[in-house]
Amino acid sequence: MTRKDVLWGYLAQALNIGAGLILLPVILKYLPAAEVGLWFVFITLVGLAQLLEFGFNPTISRNTSYIYAGAVALQRDGLPIHDTNKSTINLDLLASLLNTARKVYRVVSLLAAALLLIGGSIYISTLVTEETSDKTTLILAWVTFATGYIVTLYYGYINGMLHGRGDVSQSNKIIITTRGLLILLGSYALITGHGLLGLGIASLMSSGIGRIIAMRYFFSETRPEMRTIRSLATNTADDLTPLLWHNASRLGAVQVGSFLIQRGNILIASSTLGLESAASYGMTVTILTVLITVSSVLCQLQLPRLNAIQSRNERSSLITIYGQIQLSSWTVFSLGLIFLVVFGDLMLNFVGSDTKLIPWPLLLVFGLIYLFELNHSIAATYLTTVNKIPFVKAALISGISITVLAVFLSAAYGIVGLIAAQGVVQLAYNNWKWPMEAQKNLQSSFLGTIKVGFKQFIGKI
Repeated sequence: MTRKDVLWGYLAQALNIGAGLILLPVILKYLPAAEVGLWFVFITLVGLAQLLEFGFNPTISRNTSYIYAGAVALQRDGLPIHDTNKSTINLDLLASLLNTARKVYRVVSLLAAALLLIGGSIYISTLVTEETSDKTTLILAWVTFATGYIVTLYYGYINGMLHGRGDVSQSNKIIITTRGLLILLGSYALITGHGLLGLGIASLMSSGIGRIIAMRYFFSETRPEMRTIRSLATNTADDLTPLLWHNASRLGAVQVGSFLIQRGNILIASSTLGLESAASYGMTVTILTVLITVSSVLCQLQLPRLNAIQSRNERSSLITIYGQIQLSSWTVFSLGLIFLVVFGDLMLNFVGSDTKLIPWPLLLVFGLIYLFELNHSIAATYLTTVNKIPFVKAALISGISITVLAVFLSAAYGIVGLIAAQGVVQLAYNNWKWPMEAQKNLQSSFLGTIKVGFKQFIGKI
């Protein structure tokens, strides 16, 4: 893992998260208020459709890592089977995974197309008012925007397999290209007066160009094994869908729990605290979530390597990488939190925002809760490298518990109640359970892992 790889990773995450923020000032300037509202509806509908992907992408990525590490057979649960006498890639198994991934994403994208192009279009048509463009233009804008997302979703397996085989920088370059083009083309369309339809076309064009680049990386001349399996008959490949579904479905359930844990309280805040307090809480949650995502970049970059090393049971390497991930993530998050507490509202004043962060003592406590969240999320991600998802029930129960507790506490204590609900429930189990399980798997103490990771971390500076 080079510094250049890490830089690509941070830039990809910045654009992936920040594309909407970068476009927002242009949208606010060149679109009427009613159409700004429709833009947020577009984004929300696409976000809803994204749940259809469930947990297939990380599952495909993990199993790709296993195959490139020498696996000859994949398992529904647990580590794959290796043939110690072979050091080459099992092309038949790789072909089976590729064909299964294509089939899964074909079905998912068809479902997304039905949801977005039919259901979404009907819903969008009900939102047309005298303050918006004509219905035909708005529906066309929505259809082009949604089609761009469907194209990206259809080829979503490529990013997963690129990531799994270790081509993380290439995967990040695809994200950078796609999101960068959306910003440039979308801004141009708005400035030249093409409105929401221009944004929809920008989405479609950036997605199409991004997928062309993705295919070039995927079947690169430096990857002769991909050119070989491309010519293999698809009817001879095994169907791995039941095997992949076993853990993908569990990761999908975890995503639902994670949504309730990190985002469910925003919906409660809007119902119980009033719009001003809800906006303040929602902005704080959004920024802290972005901070967690940025802090987790090294974990995501190293995940393919962790998967491969885990399948070979190289314990000392696992301890070194895991310790390095912990320290780097804690450092990035802590520095970001300090900056947010000290300068957050000053930055919002500078950009002219009427919405402020929650008061700094609460922000500091909330930040510490999110730091614990980051720590156990890294541990949970590590545990997936053994091809088991042990935290499904915990994620769902915690999500539901936080939601129920937040309803009662927010009515009595406002924002303090929302923060307390998340903090208490997570501290009761998830905050300590999954870091402890990760250390058991590593067969190392917490301090021992940190010591090894610190040496590696210092060496990288």
